[in-house]
Amino acid sequence: MTRPAPRPRRPLSIYYGPPTPRALAALRTFETVVVQTTLYPPRALNRLRAGGTRVLGYLSVGEDHALGDWACVPGSAPYHSGDNPEWGSVRVDAAHPGWRETLNRRADEALHGADGLLLDTLDSAAAAGILERVQELRSRHPDTILLANRGFDLMPDLAPEVSGVLFEAFSTTHSPAYALHDEGGLAYTAYWQVRLQDLGLPVVALDYADTPALARLAREYAARQGLHTFVTDRALSRPTGQR
Repeated sequence: MTRPAPRPRRPLSIYYGPPTPRALAALRTFETVVVQTTLYPPRALNRLRAGGTRVLGYLSVGEDHALGDWACVPGSAPYHSGDNPEWGSVRVDAAHPGWRETLNRRADEALHGADGLLLDTLDSAAAAGILERVQELRSRHPDTILLANRGFDLMPDLAPEVSGVLFEAFSTTHSPAYALHDEGGLAYTAYWQVRLQDLGLPVVALDYADTPALARLAREYAARQGLHTFVTDRALSRPTGQR
């Protein structure tokens, strides 16, 4: 008797929750996952990669935030430049030598047991400083996957430094409420999709939904635009996304 063919892996999961056994089992069903690798024991990351799942570690480039052993008290570091109360984080002066040292150390830590990095908060600090930090990350890790989360204001200079773009909030948003973008918002995302593709950058999408109906609309819209989107909640706490 022949065994049934294995189910094809889904393209992408973005999950910022803890590495529970259930979450790890779910993540193994994806081709690529973005997780906060510093919260994971090495054996868990090794098992994901051994099973064929590509692992990207989360790295915030333009904001400081608490994570695991990383403390973040607003104003406690010389590179802090202003609070972001929506996420409980702190915007930084990305050109400050102290942030340069901190970011490079965190990148090294996030890459332990990972294949690359998701570069987040690229729009939270002055463009020149952010671009400098990403260029240095590329120089330090020339063969590593660097996936940029948006970063539109840095284009086209950012394009040669990254491996692709995660287009967050491609068709939906979670603030002030979970909803589809209005006509102007969809026109904006359509414009940037074309620009990114003209720059030769692979694009995947991330959307937010609180109901299966909204999640379905987001996936259908992305498919019409030729993209895959991972749909989840604001906290990115669902390893399989919003179904």
